[in-house]
Amino acid sequence: MPQPIIGITSNIEYNPEDRNFFQVYVAKGYVEGVQKAGGLPLVLPIGQPELAAGYADTIDKLILTGGQNVMPHFYGEEKMIVSDDYSLARDEFELALIREMVKRRKPIFSVCRGTQLFNVAMGGTLHQEIKEHWQDLSAMHPTHNISLETESILGKIFGPKPAINSFHRQAIKDLAPNLEVIGYSDKDDIIEAVQSKDGYPYLGVQWHPEFMIDHREEDLKLFDYIVNQL
Repeated sequence: MPQPIIGITSNIEYNPEDRNFFQVYVAKGYVEGVQKAGGLPLVLPIGQPELAAGYADTIDKLILTGGQNVMPHFYGEEKMIVSDDYSLARDEFELALIREMVKRRKPIFSVCRGTQLFNVAMGGTLHQEIKEHWQDLSAMHPTHNISLETESILGKIFGPKPAINSFHRQAIKDLAPNLEVIGYSDKDDIIEAVQSKDGYPYLGVQWHPEFMIDHREEDLKLFDYIVNQL
């Protein structure tokens, strides 16, 4: 059988050696996680929303990666925090990708910002600022525990009380109507994992398994599930 093609959304940053140039990037754990699971990763550069349909036709599944805050006007709010960590172009492109993937009933897995964006795309809202969910330790070190629904796929992979790494300053507030929560933070009930409840193949986490694939077997098993079963 052909390898499943897994689209991975990317980000843009200044080249650290010359700020006149930009570079497209993704954390290598996404690419390596897909490859180790037998998939063919395809990095999707930010582009015009009109390109989303072509990408959705090409890929079999989509991974929405972490990154900037989601522009609050997409969920009906004004910006209430002091931050310039936004990308309108990325939001517009990835929202178009979500629409095209959902239209084709193709699976989506989301991480951190990606989970927040999917919730917004489906009609949910976000907390614009939360406390104590940005860890100081290395990304390879889990720092707090969450509770997972034991019969969910995440519960079966990680067990009911796994420790996770945490790098987010925003989070889901009002859950989209077609989603259900399958994981909460033990310390403050922040939503940490969601899935669809209407049959659409979607799974979202708030932590970063891409940083853990060489350090914990369960995170690599999650990529195997995304590539081969979702």
